[in-house]
Amino acid sequence: MRQLFTLLAALAVLAAIPVVSLADATHVVRKGDTLGKIARAHRVSVSKIRAANGIEGTHLSVGKKLVLPGGKAHPKRRKARSGKGKRPTVRKPTLPDDPTPGAQLSHVDPQEPGLSGDAGKLPTEAELTELAASVKAADAASPGVKDRLLRVAQRMLSVPYRYGGTTLWGLDCSGFVQKAFAFLDLDLPRSAREQFREGAKVAKADLSPGDLVFFSTYAKYPSHVGIYLGDNRFVHASSRDRKVTVESLDTPYYMKRYIGAKRLLFEENQIEN
Repeated sequence: MRQLFTLLAALAVLAAIPVVSLADATHVVRKGDTLGKIARAHRVSVSKIRAANGIEGTHLSVGKKLVLPGGKAHPKRRKARSGKGKRPTVRKPTLPDDPTPGAQLSHVDPQEPGLSGDAGKLPTEAELTELAASVKAADAASPGVKDRLLRVAQRMLSVPYRYGGTTLWGLDCSGFVQKAFAFLDLDLPRSAREQFREGAKVAKADLSPGDLVFFSTYAKYPSHVGIYLGDNRFVHASSRDRKVTVESLDTPYYMKRYIGAKRLLFEENQIEN
């Protein structure tokens, strides 16, 4: 009789242990796993996982080995369908206009269309050098230094914006101004803050084509610069438009941030300090 009771007790213990089929998959619980997540990954219902492993609540112990009745041992990841499951487009943040260490981002308002130009073709060094030349034609006077500067600046409308850039493959605001003046053999400092120290101060009402206009975008000091074209417009390298473009001084963003102008070009074709 004692042997019969021992046998019945052993059978009861065995009945409580889930039967694992060789076809059943297993899963070792990792940090962050949930019953729902495991069920979806192995294509088996949560109720079957509970029943097979004697789970009553939702808590799973990390490292615990679960039996997955009829589940797939190595589920394959589904491929993203066309138009679905694609990674969202990440928009790059607008960079500050002037390459000043630690500068904060500057957000600008939508800008008006720029002057006409060959936007599909980058200008070459030789082309801009020719535009800046002061060679006299047979029956025409040589263009003044301001006119030549504006010709160069407007031809550079096709140049893309690049933070810290100093070449025709990409320029930032102060790099654009420095580059345009360089074609006239006029040297300017690199940053807008340094360029603001050059030339003679000009009142906004007395602006003349070729003057430099300055703005405080992300700092109290001059952090953005452009070249005045006349008719209340200026040309500059825009971090928002990602290219050299033309803007109006009447744009609310620039009206609020305008801090002054400097004149570097005079009748003597010299930079006045």
